[in-house]
Amino acid sequence: MEKNYLEYIGKFLGETPEMKPVPTQLKPCFQPDASIRACVFDVYGTLMISDSGDIEESVITTANMKTALDAAGIVLTRRNPESVDVLSEMLESFKREVALVHQRDKAEDKPYPEIDILSVWERIIVDHSNKNNLIVNGSLCIKCFTFVFEVLSNRIYPMPGMREVITHLAERQMPLGIVSNAQFYTPVILNYFMNGSVSESELVPPFDEELTIFSYQFKRSKPDSYLFEMLKVSCHKKYGIYPDEILFVGNDMFRDVYPAHLAGLKTVLFAGDMKSLRMRDDRTELKSITPDFIITDLRQVLKIIV
Repeated sequence: MEKNYLEYIGKFLGETPEMKPVPTQLKPCFQPDASIRACVFDVYGTLMISDSGDIEESVITTANMKTALDAAGIVLTRRNPESVDVLSEMLESFKREVALVHQRDKAEDKPYPEIDILSVWERIIVDHSNKNNLIVNGSLCIKCFTFVFEVLSNRIYPMPGMREVITHLAERQMPLGIVSNAQFYTPVILNYFMNGSVSESELVPPFDEELTIFSYQFKRSKPDSYLFEMLKVSCHKKYGIYPDEILFVGNDMFRDVYPAHLAGLKTVLFAGDMKSLRMRDDRTELKSITPDFIITDLRQVLKIIV
């Protein structure tokens, strides 16, 4: 696995079954806006179809865990039914660890802490290796396990028009960015489906490195305004672009439209997939917030940016 990790991941992603978005009842509402000078996207539920609709709503099971352990070459030393008990214990440990990190790291200036999922699984797997429940052959085995387990728990596939829209905007030399709740495997997935390459690089051409913000890098998740403030600073410093010249596209009213609106960006609610559309009608923060545009197909972005 140490030598074949990326090769295996490429094969794994290449076998991803095709997925199609489920149409919503919302009607598109947009018009050309010649003032847009940069375009920034969310990933899960926007650029990528997400089976659960969101990276944080994955369905985690011991069956997927066993499949991921096998794929990574991590051996369960105990046999059924004891192996089932080990898997269940690992899953419960994962849930507790995530809850603990969120509780421990939450602060007034950090209201939405983000976990580093690889670190969480490393601690759990090393612990069970020390207990002689698992045999692990190198750190890349843990990385492979985490990657496979997460993708099995939340199947993904490119949203229709994803490559077409990004390629077209890049050819027009439009600065492109990402602000997304994400983990280490997110840029790997994007690079594969966008560029056909398998790499551990966090760079995802043609997105600008300085405008690409993944939540796990900063231990903060949307709707934390900190991520959008970083984007604003980078856009102005590098391109002289002001907030109201940035178009942000996302599928979640609270995690995408709300913080982008507060940061002064122009907002697009992507309502192209029923599984991922999040209107969040119960959030009082949204009572006076409306997106600048609503689209039901990513390609409609090209009708806004003229």
